[in-house]
Amino acid sequence: MKSKLSHILAPAVVAIVVSIALYNLGNALEISWLRFYYEQSVSTAGGFELETGGSMIPLLIGIASGFVVERLLKKRAMN
Repeated sequence: MKSKLSHILAPAVVAIVVSIALYNLGNALEISWLRFYYEQSVSTAGGFELETGGSMIPLLIGIASGFVVERLLKKRAMN
């Protein structure tokens, strides 16, 4: 049971940690293709507009690293 749980959690944790680390690196070094931004502006009509955006590249790299970790764990379990 412990082995199956680690085969599920480890890739997910790696994907999340890598994505967060890349977003933080992009924000710290102001690299546009690694950044996530959040803007809130008040409009003249009394409401507000919310704009968020950012690059999907850190998420894709994180997911890819999760798949690599999953493959490594499967290969290690077979040996």
